[in-house]
Amino acid sequence: MDNLYKKLAIVGEVGAGKTALIGSISEISPFATEERSSVDIGKAFTTVGIDYGRLTLADNIALGLYGLPGQKRFSMLWDMVKQGLWGLLILVRYGDSLNSHDLKELLNFFDPDQHDIPCVVGITHCDLAPDAGLIDQFAAKAQDILMDYGCIAPVLPLDPRCSESSLILLEIFDTLHETEAVEEALYG
Repeated sequence: MDNLYKKLAIVGEVGAGKTALIGSISEISPFATEERSSVDIGKAFTTVGIDYGRLTLADNIALGLYGLPGQKRFSMLWDMVKQGLWGLLILVRYGDSLNSHDLKELLNFFDPDQHDIPCVVGITHCDLAPDAGLIDQFAAKAQDILMDYGCIAPVLPLDPRCSESSLILLEIFDTLHETEAVEEALYG
């Protein structure tokens, strides 16, 4: 049986938890490209290249985890990873307001609906919300933007530092792929 390799792009705004997520689920020591930030972005280090990790999904299936910098100036890296994606995970940081500009840029660039790429949006830093109702409102705003782009995707809270929380996302991607396969079989 041939070995299969699948790619998951993990994208999102600065500080959303891309590097942490890869570190929490990769079975190999992740290749991280963090450098000290030269401007105030709310954290000391930022990703300046592609973070990479790997996870075995089955005996013959490996998943490459590609963490991409959130800034548009790194879109050439987005281009390198974009082709042949198994899934697109967009991380957004919970805060007083949704960074709709960055979310729209990512949806424009990756266009998951047009390219039939299963997409999931994970809301990080949910521990900063004073109550769960605010997280629901935040998720509804993200869902509205997704709908504007014709993208049907689950939006859910996530702690990228926690492997159990991060692995749930992979189960969701697997379910999305199964649903797609059933629809293809039924409707052609």
